[in-house]
Amino acid sequence: MGSEMDLFDQPLEQVMYVSSPVVESIGMLCAITTNNKEFLGEDLAKMQELLGEQPVIEQLRMLPQNGVFFIYNLLIPIPNFTSVEQFTEKLKQLKDEYFVYYFWSEEIPLETVHQLIHNPASIWGVEATYYWQTDENRAFVEKWLSEITNFKEQFANLILQISQNSLFQDLLESKQSVAQQSIATLKQLSLEPLLLAQYVMGKTFRRVSDYKMYYFLPSYFLSPVRIRIFNESVCFIVYGCAKPLSDDREKSETLAKQLKAIADPNRLLMLRMLATQKEYGAKLAEYLGITTATVSHHLETLKKVGLVQEEKIGTIKYFTADKEQVNEMFRSMQIFLKA
Repeated sequence: MGSEMDLFDQPLEQVMYVSSPVVESIGMLCAITTNNKEFLGEDLAKMQELLGEQPVIEQLRMLPQNGVFFIYNLLIPIPNFTSVEQFTEKLKQLKDEYFVYYFWSEEIPLETVHQLIHNPASIWGVEATYYWQTDENRAFVEKWLSEITNFKEQFANLILQISQNSLFQDLLESKQSVAQQSIATLKQLSLEPLLLAQYVMGKTFRRVSDYKMYYFLPSYFLSPVRIRIFNESVCFIVYGCAKPLSDDREKSETLAKQLKAIADPNRLLMLRMLATQKEYGAKLAEYLGITTATVSHHLETLKKVGLVQEEKIGTIKYFTADKEQVNEMFRSMQIFLKA
């Protein structure tokens, strides 16, 4: 018997939200490699002590800045989120050239990867890329490729070792509710998958494709890092969930307006004066040597971004700097740049 299906009722993309022990194990490895104590505190040092010296970690630290996060690209050929044992077993079975190909974000042609694995010394004749920009980088890559089978084995074993560590398991269990709450928050936003991915990443993507599958993967141990991994059909969003998500684009717009408001010598002098005392427009004009009309324009600009308050006493308007808002602007700037 035939059946009918309304294609317009079918979602164009599939979306999965997964709290994954695989993602968290990799997140812990990233935290250990980068010595990211922001959310782990003393527990990170305990994990490092329990694991002891690991050649794999030292090699990961030799990668270009933020290179350790390339690890997550291996989720593309091995999208196994529920079992660290199965993930690491498949990782060991992955051919060396595919391991390197995905580790390098599919940015180096497979043919070139194949050539480099069979002749690591040929790295010196290949055009510079993000992964080898200096002679020191090339020397590291040459040695790394010559030992890639052993590295892959040790790398997989280390991820498994982390996942089986009792301290890690206790931490994972204690943070599970944080990850689940993060997933619930994303679902409540009711955004289209691409818009949701951009919200989580805090930016508009320059490169997009007709993704058929979106994965949103929270990780407490990766916090505060956010990573997008993608190819033509799949988009993974792996994001630190230790603190609530917010759209960095909105933050940048607010900060840009505030910074633009103070990007004027007279407004800066005015803000400095109003930070210590309450003044009215004519006095500010006298102090700055400009007209009261110009002062009014500057005050209106500062008021619009919340840096100046107005108070009417009798028939005279007095102005003061909102110190709390000024301090919050600088705090937000520090946090924004750090993120």
